[in-house]
This record gives sequence, C-alpha cells and structure tokens, in this order.
Amino acid sequence: MPKILWMSPYSLHDITSGASIHCRAILESLLPHGFEVWSFASFVFDRPQGGAATFGDLNQLFARDPHAQLIQFDDRGIHYIYLKNQHTKEMERTVSEQNEYFERYLEVLHKFQPDIVIGYGTGMDSYTCFAEAQRRGIATVYLLLNGKHAHFTFPHLDLVLTDSHTTAQLYAEREHINCTPIGQFIEPKYVVAATRTPTFVTMVNPDLSKGLALFAKLVHTCKTALPDVKFLVVNSRANFVAGLPYLHEQGSKVHPYQASDFDNVLMANATNDMRLVYERSKVVIVPSLAYESWGRIASEALLNDIPVLGSKIGGIPEAINGGGIVLEPPAACVQDYTALPSDAEIAPWVDSLKRLLQEDWSQAIATARTNVDLTTLSTRLASMLTTLCARRIAAPETSYDGAAPRR
Repeated sequence: MPKILWMSPYSLHDITSGASIHCRAILESLLPHGFEVWSFASFVFDRPQGGAATFGDLNQLFARDPHAQLIQFDDRGIHYIYLKNQHTKEMERTVSEQNEYFERYLEVLHKFQPDIVIGYGTGMDSYTCFAEAQRRGIATVYLLLNGKHAHFTFPHLDLVLTDSHTTAQLYAEREHINCTPIGQFIEPKYVVAATRTPTFVTMVNPDLSKGLALFAKLVHTCKTALPDVKFLVVNSRANFVAGLPYLHEQGSKVHPYQASDFDNVLMANATNDMRLVYERSKVVIVPSLAYESWGRIASEALLNDIPVLGSKIGGIPEAINGGGIVLEPPAACVQDYTALPSDAEIAPWVDSLKRLLQEDWSQAIATARTNVDLTTLSTRLASMLTTLCARRIAAPETSYDGAAPRR
C-alpha cells in the first residue's frame, strides 16, 4: 500500500481556505485507490474563525492535555497529527515554533515511512521539510493553487500539481515552471443538497478582492431593476456589512453605502456544510477582482444544478465551463478593489443575472460539471502518484536520530 504524508503548517480543517478544502478532498479521493494517508500540520488558518467549526476554542482544546505537544485523531480515513502552536497566522509563527515543527516532522517521517510527501507552504520549515524528504529518497509533490508564487522555483520537488490549465499556463509563461493540472476535486455527498428550495442569489466570502464592490453595486441596483430578488451572503473570510464603509464611487471620496441600504440581503455565517447554502440558492455569483486559480464555489454550485455568474479572470471561466455567464470585471474595480462600478459597468451584470434567473440552464450545467467528475480525476491522479512511487530513490535513508530507519 503506497503511503502519502501530507505536510504543511496549514490546517486541512480550515473552512475559510479553499486550498485546504481542496487538498483535503484530493487526499480523501486517493483512499479508495489503495493509498494510506497521514497528515502532519499545525493550527494555522487563513482566518481565526477557520478552525472553530472543527476544533472550537483552541485554548480549551490544548488544555485537555497540557503536557502533550501533539493532537492525533482519524477523520474520513486520514490519520491527522497536529502540532500545538501559539500563533495561528503563518507569518506570526516564531523561529522556535518552526523548529519544533521540523523536529516533529522528522519523527513522523521515521514512524510512518512515507513513499510521497505532499504539501504546500513557502515558509522555511516547509522548504526544509521538502528538502529532508528528498534527501531521504522520498518523492515530493507540491500543490500550487494560486497565482502568488512568483519567483519561487520549487526546489526539492519532483512534481508540481495545480488545479487549472489557466494556472499551469500562467506559471509556464511567467516563471518557466512546469505544473501539471489535475482539476478540482469535490466529493458530491459533502456539497450536494438532498432537496432544494431555491430562493436567493448567493455570494460566498464578501472579501474586497473577491468582488464585494461589484456585488454590492449589483445588489443595490437590483432593488429597482429586480425588486423581487433576494440575496444571500455567506460571511466566511470577510463580513459583508463590515466591508461596506470602504466602498467608494470612482474618482471620488464619497462612500455611498451603509447597512440599511441592503434590506434585500440576508447574511449567514461560515459553515462546514455548504449543502445548507446551495439548498436555498437560485444563482451563485463569483465576482472576483483578483486572480483565482479555479473557483471552487462555482463548481459546487454546478453540482447542485445552480447556474453561475462570474468574473472573466484567472481560472473562474474554466470552473464555470459554460454552466453560466462570465463577464469582464470593470477595470477600475480590478485596479482598486474598493471602487464601485458605474451604472453603465454594472448593467451587463444585471442583464446576465436576469438571464440566469429566467432561462433554462440545465443542459449547459450538466455538460459543465463533467470537468469535476471525481472518479475520473482521482483515477488519473492515483495513476500519476503510483508511477512516482515506483521511481522513488532506493538509496539508504538517514532518520532524524542518525540511525538507519526501518523499511
């Protein structure tokens, strides 16, 4: 049975991180193909609320066994090993915490004897962990799921995987790095609602870079243009109301919006069960203004027979795949995430929303979601990793304590 060790300071239970959610789905999809999977991570999250759904209050969790540095449990077939840490933001972790992570990682390597180490993270501890794995003859794989790794050459990596062809092309042209696109892994049973009562036009994560300005202008315009339409905002990494005061008219310091202007919006907190969201959604909007490697929310919506309105930016069109409408975001908004679109710039978005609400998109959606067929994607990846295991360097390893490890 091939053994995979996931290695990253970032938690795979972070519901505010699309990358964590995706990586966890990838690992779980490999279990039916005969892989044994362990994960070694720490309590680092994109946002503080990211782990609350799984772990609750970390101080209370750590206090249950104050003398133990590691917390271990099994979840959905994966064995998780978490190292306690004081700082939950990667850039705030101390040198001591990074050193402790590396030392514990050496122990996990010695005990588990993985064939492949997979992970991500550009911190020095991640860099060193990959280097140590390769030094021992263990195959190394990096999951590259954004466009932010400029000038990082991925040393000590045998294979760099990404989700979209768009991102693979970006790194090929910009950094001359060969990335292999593997698609977006989504287990339908965790995201597809059993029954649906479509009510809302939905946006998940109203962050400025995710298109809060565009969404807010659309919603406000629809109070007149589509007065019967109700909107739902899921406050995951950002809060809709908290972001409104930052929005301003183009070329002006006028901030026109306040919470009372949006009586057609219902807000919901982040959840680890997105079926509750898709159960009530008619259309999902992904109006990002910054580069997105894929757009997981779009694919999850399509699996629920929900059409998507999204920005023509990064991998979002690849994710929507014809199961909705993609539009160029206004240039002024891309340059300044807090700038509101003009009336003329928001008009195509209003018209497209009308189309998605009024037309039958079922056939287009059925075709679009074939690019996230989990069986096809996992079979292809399993074959790729099995081949990589077969090429594993057979040279003797050295364990963390200097002794020759067991095979």
